Amino acid sequence: MGKLSLVGSTLTMCMIATGATAHVNWFVERDAEPLANFNVTDPIFLVWICLATMMVFFSVWIDGKLPTLRVAETKLRHDFMEILRVFTGMSFLLTAYEGSLVAPHKVADGTFGLVLVVMQAVIGIMLIANRWIKIAAIMMLILHAGVTLKFGLFPALEYAIIVGIAFFLLLNSIADEARRDLLKPYSVDALRIWTGISLVALAVGEKLAPSALGQVFVAQYQWNFMQALGIDFFDDRLFVLSAGMVEAVIGIVLILGTTVRLAVLALSVMMAISNIVFIIQGNNEAALVEFVGHMPIIGVALLLLLLGYGQRLKITDAFSQQRATSQLRSRAALGHHQRRQRPATDHEGV
Repeated sequence: MGKLSLVGSTLTMCMIATGATAHVNWFVERDAEPLANFNVTDPIFLVWICLATMMVFFSVWIDGKLPTLRVAETKLRHDFMEILRVFTGMSFLLTAYEGSLVAPHKVADGTFGLVLVVMQAVIGIMLIANRWIKIAAIMMLILHAGVTLKFGLFPALEYAIIVGIAFFLLLNSIADEARRDLLKPYSVDALRIWTGISLVALAVGEKLAPSALGQVFVAQYQWNFMQALGIDFFDDRLFVLSAGMVEAVIGIVLILGTTVRLAVLALSVMMAISNIVFIIQGNNEAALVEFVGHMPIIGVALLLLLLGYGQRLKITDAFSQQRATSQLRSRAALGHHQRRQRPATDHEGV
């Protein structure tokens, strides 16, 4: 029953957070009338903070109790890396074709914006053609820096996943074998952590700090299924708050590196539901925009489902190393104390 309850709770959270992966900035008009946010002192907000904290701690606690999956074969890993590369390239190219930077709503204007759009298109072509990947990865970092200069730091952090993909490609394309063997193990960790940063920034920027656009989106596309189920108190404001909290929890879990596959599975379910809902509603254009914008995230999700948290940067490993170091020090101190207490013999040179 405990496992069934856990699965049921996870599915419920995924359903509530369907709007979490639908980037409301892509679909809501800028002149939407602002609605009131929850204050940080509101009881419902404090309850959600407690729930989110419990979910994160539960992820850390259960991570070591889950079975360790075997590493996939080299060919399968390579195939999934190719999917990430092609999906990212296609998203870059199609978004540049629309005159936008990294996302449909970030319309490029002016000379600087045009330069960034051209750079984005070139990166997309290079990734699709599988040529000069190291140069393309470096250009992705430059592109993200340009987006930061044009739109600001926090809006750029919402697309920090680009930085993670760039580092992943860069660390996997190092020519020198010794340096590649040293740095490549960090590639998946970089991909996971920057994706987590992106999700947390999206949760705060679109659903928690300014919830107005999220509420307009939910009302406009009628995504609040909780009221349709007869739960009247679950208004649009609470729906957006729940979606933002779940998205933030998934991002934090990815940053910490615990239960990564479960978090990515939940994220994948949410992305799939958001596209399916658009299609059921007959809004094929929105579904297409959502799919094109999510292509890099889909590639990352597939890779993390296959490879997990990575090989180096995981918070529970840091705790394990600290415990191991403490145990070694304790044993060394105990051994030193015992040697001092033991009577000297001729064999010890006294």
